[in-house]
Amino acid sequence: MIDPIVTEAEWRPILHSLPEWRCPIVPVVVISPHPDDETLATGGLIATLSDRNLDTTVVAVTDGESAYEDVKGLGEVRKDEQKKALQILGVRASKTVRFGMPDSGVSAHHQKLVDNLLTVVSPGSHILAPWCGDFHPDHEACGRAAEEVSRLIGARLTYYFFWTWHRGAIDHLAGKPIRKFPLSVEAMCAKTEALLCHESQLHRNGGDPILPERLLGPARRPFEVYLDA
Repeated sequence: MIDPIVTEAEWRPILHSLPEWRCPIVPVVVISPHPDDETLATGGLIATLSDRNLDTTVVAVTDGESAYEDVKGLGEVRKDEQKKALQILGVRASKTVRFGMPDSGVSAHHQKLVDNLLTVVSPGSHILAPWCGDFHPDHEACGRAAEEVSRLIGARLTYYFFWTWHRGAIDHLAGKPIRKFPLSVEAMCAKTEALLCHESQLHRNGGDPILPERLLGPARRPFEVYLDA
């Protein structure tokens, strides 16, 4: 069970006054450590890009099979959930690339992750990846790999956040040039509907789910927060 260090009510006034971040107009590659990360943190942006017919690829780094220790076949369940969510957000199945790396073990496969990303990302791409300090080892590993790929080929890199809102303190982002991307009503509705597809993370029989309602405040904001590298 995770209880946020900083509540959503405390974050909101700080984030409300952020300057706006501009939507990319080049092919975007969203790196998602687990099924649902792309929806939670960038779902509104993905829906916006889809609505504008801009090319978007989602890299599913793991299948999220280790979210619960006692659930067999969870990886297949979460893959299906992610597929349904991405359909709602407007991402074609052919634009989802699965790496099948071990859930909670991505950091041990840094070079493989970099090599795999180099087959997906081009110099003209805009990479979206979890922040290197996002308080989850898989998120941090994906952020580091994205940083290396960006440096190697010159692609633009922007970070997103999720666990930072719960495990981090306000001063962790102090001084960083974070920006907000306002969501249209249509993008917000698509994101909300897509999030419901991740049923295994929202509800759990006989226990606390990974994403109880108290952790969903950031995903329900009328904007998303990004940090250009």
